[in-house]
Amino acid sequence: MKKGLLALLALFALVALVACGNDNSNGYEDEAYENGAAASGGRELVTITDFEGNTVEVMTNPTVVAIYDFGVLDILYHVGFERTGIETLILPGATGGLPASLSYFDGADFVHNGGTLFYVDRDVLDLVQPELVILGARSFGMNAAGDRLEPGDVEAFREETLERYEDTAWIRLGPGREINILDDMAISVNVLSAIFPDLADDLQAEFDAILDEVAAVNELASASDGAALFVMMMDSDSLSVFHPGSRFNILYDEFGFTAADPEASLEFTDQHGFEARAEYVLALNPDIIFVLDRSNNMIGPGAAFDTLTSDPIIAETSAAQNDAIIALDPTSWYTITGGFGATRQMIADMMNYLD
Repeated sequence: MKKGLLALLALFALVALVACGNDNSNGYEDEAYENGAAASGGRELVTITDFEGNTVEVMTNPTVVAIYDFGVLDILYHVGFERTGIETLILPGATGGLPASLSYFDGADFVHNGGTLFYVDRDVLDLVQPELVILGARSFGMNAAGDRLEPGDVEAFREETLERYEDTAWIRLGPGREINILDDMAISVNVLSAIFPDLADDLQAEFDAILDEVAAVNELASASDGAALFVMMMDSDSLSVFHPGSRFNILYDEFGFTAADPEASLEFTDQHGFEARAEYVLALNPDIIFVLDRSNNMIGPGAAFDTLTSDPIIAETSAAQNDAIIALDPTSWYTITGGFGATRQMIADMMNYLD
């Protein structure tokens, strides 16, 4: 009798999930979730589709959550994290390792340190037993000793972990290896709206506002004549460039800047960029150079940025001669990618030039 009642309830829930959809007025396809009619403050089972296309059943309004993507955390923070109802939160680097813009969570009583962006600490999960774990692109990339894992070992570590916590809902959100930030953000917004229905209206409103701001940047950038190049400084001696189709494709597609080399071959669009010398940059002769100084990831441009701008070969480029070498906020572009606050900072970086 009990099993029959549970089966009937499950059938009703499935019908409700299929019947309900989300009218996404911003033009991004809404395949992220099918939501039951969740009452304010109540708990219901929703079926979501995460970044990797996995279909996962999640209870709304979970109170014990682990988040391994700073962009997702940034989204929730900027619409009012206190309204999520989360009482216990596991974060990577939660004791002194969080970006300054997320310092609200640093050392908070309800927050537990659960490893790093690259390492999911199972000892902490054993202790806290989260209802929901939100993974990021970097999760499972390292072991406890901080050693990078080979792809096969990454997958094995991940599968073993997910099997170990079969009563926990695991989902993957945040930007991927081939980043289209706005598409990725749309998935995060839709999934988080399903899981935290009281935040749904604010999540969508904030996302729509960001889309409008990106469109405004695109209009200005598309009307400008300058050709742009994205450069990342790993350290004072290492320079990588990123062309259209790379992880920083947002500069060209969403923000609308003309690429200094629009015909760059696929070998130049690797996740880690194309390692180059100053002579290569001069050969392209961009009118604008946007620089991410990863060597000073948390506090902004530092020695590597200064090395680039003082290089005599770089000084011959049109960008240098027109004072158009622009420092980007490294945390927003590299660490919190896909968050609301981070994307607004990226927009501000663009306007720093366009204004």
